[in-house]
Amino acid sequence: MLNDLHNTPERPWRGTKPLRLSGVTGLKPLVRASALADPREFYDELESEWGEVAPVELEPGVPAWLVMGQRLVYDVMRNEHVFATNPQTWSGHAHGGLPRTSGLRPFFTSQQRFAANHADGALRLRLREPLDDAFEQVSEGITAAKARSFCNLLIDRFEDRGRADLMLEYASVIPYLVIADMIGFDPEDGQRLFDLTRRVVGGGDDAAPAVAEVDRMLGDLVAARRELPRRDLASSLVAHPNMRADIEVAHTLLTVAYSGNLTLTAWVAQTLLLTLTDARFSGRLHGGRIDLDSAMDEVLWRSTPTINTLPRFARQDIVIDDKLIAAGDPLILSIHAANTDPRMDTGDPWDHLGSRAHVSFGTGPHTCPAPRTARVIARIAIETILRRLDVVLRIPAADITWDQTLWIRQPVSIPVTFPVPVESA
Repeated sequence: MLNDLHNTPERPWRGTKPLRLSGVTGLKPLVRASALADPREFYDELESEWGEVAPVELEPGVPAWLVMGQRLVYDVMRNEHVFATNPQTWSGHAHGGLPRTSGLRPFFTSQQRFAANHADGALRLRLREPLDDAFEQVSEGITAAKARSFCNLLIDRFEDRGRADLMLEYASVIPYLVIADMIGFDPEDGQRLFDLTRRVVGGGDDAAPAVAEVDRMLGDLVAARRELPRRDLASSLVAHPNMRADIEVAHTLLTVAYSGNLTLTAWVAQTLLLTLTDARFSGRLHGGRIDLDSAMDEVLWRSTPTINTLPRFARQDIVIDDKLIAAGDPLILSIHAANTDPRMDTGDPWDHLGSRAHVSFGTGPHTCPAPRTARVIARIAIETILRRLDVVLRIPAADITWDQTLWIRQPVSIPVTFPVPVESA
């Protein structure tokens, strides 16, 4: 599909030449999508005006192309020869880059990040293999046991209150406890790492020092594992022959910490929220008509945690959907728009039940390295809370608010009530 001129409805901007990103004004802020109860409204509005590829604003003065069609998203993901992940490719560096307080700096940095998700070609291949090998050594049984232990400890803290915020006290805590342990951190350092990654995502004045502190923490961990290896991801990466410097190990671990914490939190939170607000979904799950894994995939289809990917950058000029994607232009792939693409809709909301053909774990050279491990952790977190507590949402579903971020879709809070166990009453 790349380089094809698609047959799209006549639009006022269409002329004899493809549209350029630099020639568009009055762009819609992409962050609006994550804050809506149904982000599909935002994509439909964009598509009615622009088609499958639309110009949007990431921050004031920072435009990007948003790719929404499922087939186009797949095409871009699979083609690293045309679309790079290395942010040094961004054309904006030649025009002054970003302000110091920009929340985009960690993702558009001109400094090279030595991790597979920020590399392409031969470097990506060299850095990706150690990560894949490290996760192959992760025991799903041990991971499940540790996740279950952490889940029960957290529930023990609030079950005798009869009320809790499942977002703040549960869904956002489980991932960092499990992933910190998997990486090689103790719970206290895991908490610190989680807080820092949230500051990075939040942007502003705190983002740059947070990145520096994360690098220091991970650098210290890597040095410690060179001295005394253990059975954790840090030790596996340190020992891998493909890793040629400690900074490569540290940056790879940061990818695991960042992606794992944020996406798992959102996946657990959204699945719990759907069981509390969608009677049909909850009835099918509790009635045994769908199993928990299918329910979790339903969340990935409807409202995937990773609403948008980190940017890709065009290596060369290319025309897509009547838009001239100039060399250095950033492209944001909308995972949510791709999974809910109306062109792929059969009309049956349960048609994809049991299907894992969604784009939530990506495809191509930058596909998620640990989908099975992520599913184990999320499944344990969800089934443990549903087994132990009969939770009910404390506010109307319409009052749920959503974080306004570019990359992750998750509720701000999930306030619930539940009967206090007899022995605690």
